[in-house]
Amino acid sequence: MLVESGVVLRGRFKLSSGKTSDIYIDARRLLGIPKYFHAIISLLKETFLSNVDVDAIIGVATGGIAWAAALGFIMEMPIGYVRPKAKEHGLGRVVEGVEPPARVLLVDDVATTGGSLASAVEALRREGFTVDSAMVIVDREEGAGNRLEAIGVRLRSLTRLSCIRSFLSGQSP
Repeated sequence: MLVESGVVLRGRFKLSSGKTSDIYIDARRLLGIPKYFHAIISLLKETFLSNVDVDAIIGVATGGIAWAAALGFIMEMPIGYVRPKAKEHGLGRVVEGVEPPARVLLVDDVATTGGSLASAVEALRREGFTVDSAMVIVDREEGAGNRLEAIGVRLRSLTRLSCIRSFLSGQSP
């Protein structure tokens, strides 16, 4: 689905981690293709939410917000999101939509080094939330799992970059 929908792009790309890659995963493209968006949400629900005991689903701004919202909607659970930093107006919040204390599942589209996810976990914990699970569509396998494990969070993914590379080269993942 990721290849067919145009989510997997080939070329030379600079990632948010600062690294460069010959493959870019643009999961936001799935949001505009309802059949794929629905299919991925269904897979995330079936794969992860049946095994995780949480009170709410929190998306990492901005890539995880739509995924968290859709999951929360179909699971009839509260949803929210966490910003990289507090906004400088209004209530000045970092976390929106859900009040602590709550056990939350952290959701993002793609994990690379885990920097954004780890920052989100730290922000959520500072606000009084419990976070021990995170999920993404694609783990690029560049350290995110280990980084999160070091702070007590289990990272789960629908697929990994190595599986996408195997698929692209015509091999079984």
